This record gives sequence, structure tokens and C-alpha cells, in this order.
Amino acid sequence: MPMTKLLVAWLGLTALLLGFAPAASAHGERAQMPQLRMRTVHWIDVQASMAKLGINEVVKISGKFMPSEYWPHHVESIEETAYLNIGVPGPAFVRLDSRVNGVPMIRSTSFRKGEIYDFEILLKARKPGRYHVHTVINVEGTGPIIGPGTWVEVTGDPAAFENTATTLLGQTIDLENYGFGNVKWWSALWFALGLAWFVYWLTKCPIAIPRFKRASELGPDADQMITPMDRRVGGVFLALTLTLIAGGYVYAQEKWPITTPLQTGKIDVPPQEQPVNPVSVRLVEARYRIPGRSFRLELDVSNNGDSPVTVGELAAGNLRFINSQVLKVQPRDEHDLVAPDALRVEGAPVAPGETRRVVVYADDAMWETERMTTMIASPDAVVAGLLFFFDERGGRHLVEFGGPMIPDFGMVKT
Repeated sequence: MPMTKLLVAWLGLTALLLGFAPAASAHGERAQMPQLRMRTVHWIDVQASMAKLGINEVVKISGKFMPSEYWPHHVESIEETAYLNIGVPGPAFVRLDSRVNGVPMIRSTSFRKGEIYDFEILLKARKPGRYHVHTVINVEGTGPIIGPGTWVEVTGDPAAFENTATTLLGQTIDLENYGFGNVKWWSALWFALGLAWFVYWLTKCPIAIPRFKRASELGPDADQMITPMDRRVGGVFLALTLTLIAGGYVYAQEKWPITTPLQTGKIDVPPQEQPVNPVSVRLVEARYRIPGRSFRLELDVSNNGDSPVTVGELAAGNLRFINSQVLKVQPRDEHDLVAPDALRVEGAPVAPGETRRVVVYADDAMWETERMTTMIASPDAVVAGLLFFFDERGGRHLVEFGGPMIPDFGMVKT
């Protein structure tokens, strides 16, 4: 009887996994360590120009980003080589253009820590579906730094998609199938040549194991198994291969005499001038309380402006915690990483010319559901993020904070 129950349980679990498992819908950024998400790139005001569009329509993904001053030392720096990219599941869009501070991002570049950059990416809808579109910065030696995602739905007939371009010589081509005939012809030719070479050796009986044993027996004299006919046939195949390569090169030079090589150089993106920030902070202490899923910051805030300021938002690791007494922000959809009433501030507002101690609490289950709690197990327990201060006139001031984090296990003292 116990064995029967075990078998029934196993069959039930198998049926659940094979037939009734829900579709995966996890965010791509969840796979990255909290230290990478919090201390590499801060993404600001990322949005899509439309949430629903048809085939051939263009959506613009825009916003800002700031490389962190607290970039991990063991990770290759964004100040070396980086590339702005977009992350979409499959060939659902065609990227028409991407720019950072107005500079076209057709090549790699580098970004300076602590600077704020504006970006925009134009995507043309290609395939129907609902897609979680992520901004991405690829850093050489580090990999993709994934930004926040936004859902975009594409409708329409995929057969109506058009993807044409005009060359420098004025020729209009369809990029969906341009040169595909050449690719098929050359692929078939090389496959046929390789197959002929394989078939020739199949005729050399015995093959496989018997030949391997014979080669082992002959040892250094195993070349005796290769006959003069084998050498002549090999020479013919070699000559044919070299002729096809040379002939293909000459043909390509004749048919396309004007070409542009792939561009591999780096371009410089100068940072934009930013207004003087009247707010500065010094992190006194950062704690994460595990039982309450609460992130606590103790800060010394200095206000050198002419209007009182208070904290309206904390952003860390693509998570946004909102002080509802200052801002009214609602998630765009069920996967938007926004906690609209999860930020609590003690000691604010900070008056003009004043420096005072401010305590900020970001309490929400997102810390756990987005796998950010693993930061307590890191040997490099340093955190970073952005604080958004707002003055009485509605002005917004961004300040980065960072420093060591102390885990709080909620132990009751006796």
C-alpha cells in the first residue's frame, strides 16, 4: 500500500508539471544578484510611449540612467566599454534607432559613474504578442545589466510587416529576405561538398571501430592505412574547396564593389550639464530587518536650497518605494515594481540651510518576492540606491546613497 500511494503521488506530480504548470512570467532582472542591481546602474523614469500598438507601428522606450558611484570593485567597470541595448523575448521588434544624450548608439561607448544620461530607443513592431521589454546595458567583461521592464502588446497580421532600407547607392532592399537566396545556395553547396567527403570515407570498409582498432595496432605507422587513392581524392577536395573560396571572393567583389566594413570603434558620449544639486546626504547606517521585510536608512541630510525638502521616493535594484504623502504613483500593471505606499520618513522636511538626521523606512514584500533579500548573505554587504527629494515647488532632486548594510534578524533581547 505505501508503494501504491507513492506511485500515485509521483504520477500526480508528473501530470501537474507537464500539463498544468503555469507559464513562466518572472522578471529577467530577478536572476541578477542584488549587489549588481543596486550598485551598477540606476534607472530613472523608464517608460514606453504606448502600451499597445499594431504591426509596423513604432514605440519609443525612453528615460534616464546613472552609473553608480558604488560600482563593485570585482566587476568590470562601465567606464571601460559598454553598449545600450534592449531585451525582448524573441525577434518581436526591429530596433530603428537608439541614442544617449542625442548621440547615436550604433557602436559601443563608455559611461561615467555618477553622471545622469538621457536615452531613447525606437522599436518597430514585428510580431504579435505581449512582451516584457527591458532596457539593457551590456558591459564588457560583466555582461548585461538589466533595467526595469514594461509590458508592450503588439496586434495585427505578421505578414503585413515591412522592413525596408535604402542603401548609400539609392537601392531599396527588403531586410527580411535580402541575400537569403545566396545564403541558401552557399549553404547547400558546402553541405553537398561535406557530404561527398563523408560518403567517400564511408566506402572505405571496414569503418569506425575496426579502423580505430587497426590504427591503434599500427601506432606510429597508422598512416599506412591511407592509400595513394585517398591522398589524390583529398587533394581534389582541397583544390575544390580553395577554388570555391577564391571564386566566391571574386564574385562578391565584382557584384558589390562598394562595401562598408563592420564598425568596431568606440564613440564618446559627453554627459549633459546638470543643475547644482542643493541636497546632499551622508549615510549613517543601513539595516535590513528580515522578519519585517523592512529596509531602514539613517541619513544626515543637508539642504542648501531655498525651499524645504522631503523624501518622496527611494529606488534601489529597480524597485521603487513611494511616500504617498508626497507622491501619488500607481503601478502601470501587475508586474510594475512600484510600492505606492511603502515609504515612511521620520525627521523631514529639512529646512533651507539645515542639516538634520532623517530616517527612511522602505517596508514591502517586494524585497522578498524580487529576491533582494539574498543581499544579507553577500560577503560584500554594500548597498546603494537613489533618493528622490521634493521641495515645496514640486522640484525633484536626485541623490545617490551607498554604504555597508547590517542585517537585522529581529532577535529579541533577554
